[in-house]
Amino acid sequence: MNNESPKEEKKKKIEFKDIKHELGLKLNDLLKGGFISGEDDGFTMIEGILMQPIQNEISSSLMLCGPTVPSVAIVGNKSGRIYYFALKKLLPRIDLSE
Repeated sequence: MNNESPKEEKKKKIEFKDIKHELGLKLNDLLKGGFISGEDDGFTMIEGILMQPIQNEISSSLMLCGPTVPSVAIVGNKSGRIYYFALKKLLPRIDLSE
C-alpha cells in the first residue's frame, strides 16, 4: 500500500541516456545557426548532466552545497573549449523542480 500523497511522491529522476538523443538534436539545431564560430572540426558532447554551482564570491574555499544550474556541455574538437548550455533552455519541457 502506498501511503504517500500525490504531492509526496518521488519525482522521476532525469537520466542522461533518456534525453541524449533529443539534446543532440537541439544542440545541432543551435550550432547550425552559427551560434559558435571558429570550430570547423565539430563538437563532442560530454556524456552526462553537469551541475554548475552558483556562488556569490570568489574565494579559496571549496563550496559543497548551494544553488546549481543543471547543464550539458560540448567540447570543440579543434580548440578543446568547453561550451555549457542550461538544460532547461534546451529542453523546456523538463521539470527540474524538487
